[in-house]
Amino acid sequence: MSLISFKDWSASRKAAVAASVTYALLLTGPGVYTPFFPLWLAERGFDARDMGLLLAIPMLMRVASAPFTWVGDGSLGPRRTFLFMACCAAFGYAGLVFAKSFAAVAASLAVAFVFSSAATPLLDTIVLAGVSRYGHKYGQIRQWGSLAWLVSGLAAGLVLKHLPITTVPPLLAILAALTVFAGLALPDDRSPGHRRVRRQSLEGTAPPLLLMTVFVAGISFIQGAHAFLYSFGTMIWQEQGFSSLQIGELWAIGVVVETSVFLFGGNIAGALGPYRLVLFGGLIGVLRWSFLGLAPSHGLAVAALQALHGFSFACVHLATMGWISRFTRNPSARQGIVASSIGMGLTIGTVLAGELFALFSAHGYFAMAFIAAAGTGLVMLAGAIERRNQPQSPASGG
Repeated sequence: MSLISFKDWSASRKAAVAASVTYALLLTGPGVYTPFFPLWLAERGFDARDMGLLLAIPMLMRVASAPFTWVGDGSLGPRRTFLFMACCAAFGYAGLVFAKSFAAVAASLAVAFVFSSAATPLLDTIVLAGVSRYGHKYGQIRQWGSLAWLVSGLAAGLVLKHLPITTVPPLLAILAALTVFAGLALPDDRSPGHRRVRRQSLEGTAPPLLLMTVFVAGISFIQGAHAFLYSFGTMIWQEQGFSSLQIGELWAIGVVVETSVFLFGGNIAGALGPYRLVLFGGLIGVLRWSFLGLAPSHGLAVAALQALHGFSFACVHLATMGWISRFTRNPSARQGIVASSIGMGLTIGTVLAGELFALFSAHGYFAMAFIAAAGTGLVMLAGAIERRNQPQSPASGG
């Protein structure tokens, strides 16, 4: 049973469409959660510091989710592991509907996000297997998740003009359940071909520990610098007089450019290589956070800075996937480690964001600029390490 049927389609086309639809539904929930869940917390009466702690839980669960992704390299395979994780996440979101106290909200968030955080890198593993097996382009599949994020943010902005903010948790639960049904159409990795891919992954290449550590730490800093925006961007814009619909539009602008990067940036990413692409995205991030720290309130200025999300996030994400895909041993585990490390960066950044917002409001973005600069420097150091050890490297780092 699935949301889509593709009788008589080729295996390659089936896999691409199934992954695209699953990505779309998996990221529709975050499209609602990111801009509007903080408003739900505020409506429940939580102050800025409590909100910072609660909003850090999803990032912390990304760290805790790594062992769950490792299961995907075993006999269950990535697909069945993904379906189990997505199903458990739906139950966690459903718990938010009934949660009232700090402890109840924290527990529901923990359940929802420890499993949904494991589901995301598992889906990345499935898609990257399709890149290797069928010649799919990762960005062209991943773009549907970004488009869904865009549409869901706009739709939520319209819905919340007419419905109370308490609508958010039920929406998240429904979207998570739909993700499970879409995931049923993903390729069955119990087939002999998929088993061969998994056996080969156990014997493939792996990055040296020092290289992996430095690169992933740098990526975690760069992506973690988005934490202040994710946690308090909506509240800052609300204080500046933007309506719910306008806030949804601001979030959507970034995703429009992000989607364009995923759709058209694959060839550029291949030409530049992961390190130069991270350098570009990291420097854009430093510029973005520095200007947002000046607390611009003009709509066009904020929209232009939101458009940079397509580079500060998408370029770095594409570079990260390209870097990971060169190493074929235990792909699910490596995806989980990277996702968990980014989660650690976002966790620290979110806790810090609560303090920064309470003390400095929008000027807290300046700290994010510093963090993004540090992360970019670490990735450049990783590039130097790989060039020094080039004979042991599976491919050029760019």
